[in-house]
Amino acid sequence: MRKIIAFVLVITMLLTLSVSALSASAADFGFDGDVNASYIYMEELNSGTVVHSLNAEEQVPPASLTKVMTYIVVAESVPDLENTYVTVTQDMLATMDPESSVMGLSHHIDADGTKVSVLELLYGLMLPSGNDAALALASYVGDGSIDKFVEMMNRKAGQLGCSSTHFVNPHGLHDPMHYSSALDLSVMTKYALEKPYFKEIVKSPDYIVESLSSIIENTNYMLREDYSMYYYPYVTGVKTGYTDQAGKCLISTDQNGDYEYLCIVLGTPYSYAEDVNYAMLGSAKLYEWAFNNISSSPILSKDEVIKSMAIEFVWGSEPVDVVPQQDVTALLPNNYDKSLVTTEVDLPEYLRAPVEKGEVVGSVSVFYDGEKVGTTNIVSSVTVERDQTNYLMHRMIGFVVNNIIWLSIVFAILVALVVMNVYNRRQRKKRQARRRYR
Repeated sequence: MRKIIAFVLVITMLLTLSVSALSASAADFGFDGDVNASYIYMEELNSGTVVHSLNAEEQVPPASLTKVMTYIVVAESVPDLENTYVTVTQDMLATMDPESSVMGLSHHIDADGTKVSVLELLYGLMLPSGNDAALALASYVGDGSIDKFVEMMNRKAGQLGCSSTHFVNPHGLHDPMHYSSALDLSVMTKYALEKPYFKEIVKSPDYIVESLSSIIENTNYMLREDYSMYYYPYVTGVKTGYTDQAGKCLISTDQNGDYEYLCIVLGTPYSYAEDVNYAMLGSAKLYEWAFNNISSSPILSKDEVIKSMAIEFVWGSEPVDVVPQQDVTALLPNNYDKSLVTTEVDLPEYLRAPVEKGEVVGSVSVFYDGEKVGTTNIVSSVTVERDQTNYLMHRMIGFVVNNIIWLSIVFAILVALVVMNVYNRRQRKKRQARRRYR
């Protein structure tokens, strides 16, 4: 029995790993630059196309990128972020590492505590990466318990399908049991982008905290023109991170024309002597490559016949042409290899009248280098009415075929009853004849 259980567990683990590997795989879009990072995930958000991926599922320290999940839990726990105030006390910050990045709460707390709005704390969480803000928010939402808040973080990660993530704290300071992956962080970020105020906060170069009468600045220098080495005009967020173990880390988004990218770079080296943020430089290099080398290309026209299909319930009908519901374009390298583009059609064996023009009858998916890059419905190109006589005949034949066994039994019973009836009549006649001649 133990061997059977062990075998089932091994198979389950292998299947889980296989599914995960598929979810993080990406077609080869031809990036051959040096980003100086160990883990990369880059996706075009409008199409959902993964254009570059490197070790995206490996569990690594996420540093302050953790705070994306902290934001999510707070945003889903506090109905009114702007008008809800937290009384911040020194006790809330008692566990904070003195070397932490902060928004400066401890300098403004009096004996009775200082009231700061949740929205202001969220700015402090995301812009200067304030660990003090993370602890204050976690204590408030967790009813005084940081551990309770962390449980909420892990529960939400599980709900989002982040299977390579486990949190120990709300700020990201290193702990061997505190980890995530580039892929999981992409899932969290895409989810957070839909939360109130998130986009507005993460694209802000600085912010005035009125409750504290202070100004806080964004540590994402790609957003700030005063950092010419890193500034990139199309960047719209999101979060920086650093610990000695994690290296420099960055989640960023970038919008240029019709294209919007999410880029996650983890594990870039950093030395205080050199003082160069390779996560930002590498992200800019990835964006430049994407904008210069990738674009939407037409793959299928809505007038292109996918298949001519037979149709039932019509006398002498010609096959019906089915076509894409709309033009299909896919995000592909500018000089892509057309031999790597394939389609996968999902259609029934035949159609059944009546069929309306434009009626959805199936779907077609487009793949590039084995990865899905586009999909659309397949529809009928014409209207075909049902022939009622043909339909009734098919129904009758179908009824007979589907019920042949029962019909055979009923027929056999009827035959038996007829035979028995004939036999009984003959027997009665014989008995009557014998009585007459007595």
